[in-house]
Amino acid sequence: MKIALFSDVHANLPALEAFFDDLEKHRPDATYCLGDLVGYNIWPNEVINEIRKRQIPTIAGNYDFGIGRRSDDCGCAYKSDEEKANLHQML
Repeated sequence: MKIALFSDVHANLPALEAFFDDLEKHRPDATYCLGDLVGYNIWPNEVINEIRKRQIPTIAGNYDFGIGRRSDDCGCAYKSDEEKANLHQML
């Protein structure tokens, strides 16, 4: 069984369309979205409509959850001094 998983579209409709073109070539038995359909780009409604049209089961990513709950926090900020220090160690 072939399963296609994707995530982090972040409202990038052209990228999502390219992904769907690739799906046509590989023809998986099932396709699932792991979230983060919105954020960053300019096509959030169009991206969501494409997912709904194809009835792709989707879980809410942190951006989706934040937008859906009208939160100012997407859960991706480094809040504590320890988190910020860890970020600088990775850079």
